[in-house]
Amino acid sequence: MENKMGTMPIKKLLATMSLPIMLSMLIQACYNIVDSMFVARYSQDALAAVSLAFPIQMLIIAVSVGTAVGVNSLLARRLGEGRMEAVNQAGQHGIILALLSSAVFALFGLSGARMFADLFTTSEAIASQAAQYIGIVTVFCFGVFVQIVMERIMQATGNAVYNMVMQGIGALANIILDPIF
Repeated sequence: MENKMGTMPIKKLLATMSLPIMLSMLIQACYNIVDSMFVARYSQDALAAVSLAFPIQMLIIAVSVGTAVGVNSLLARRLGEGRMEAVNQAGQHGIILALLSSAVFALFGLSGARMFADLFTTSEAIASQAAQYIGIVTVFCFGVFVQIVMERIMQATGNAVYNMVMQGIGALANIILDPIF
């Protein structure tokens, strides 16, 4: 397999790598917009509760992207050195790190979500809904961690298009399932 990161002309490499990544980030941003639209139809309190969970969601994304960028950098360096065993180890350790980080967030969601919600609202209804939503978001955040780490692993190997396709499928499923659920 040829290493296109080391052989492809810069302009072509930038286009083939950056455009799919930018499109995938745009798709990711659409998730919150679509979800907020459907939640707002339910009630004002529900939208307020989801809004309280937003900082936790952003923290999950920040930690997962930070971890993934570190894995991406290490993986790319090891690929450039031709050390395939070290490449495999970096990928494995990145996935393990992602799962451990998601476990920390899950513990927070199970034990601290209500306390967090109570810090930002005096409404019992909003705090209750926010705690419930934060619990769901944090318990299932392993999907975000694994997806982002796997995306960066694929990017380090020069395969950015697959990530865009997978996020597109996820966004379509989200748009279809939002009205159902």
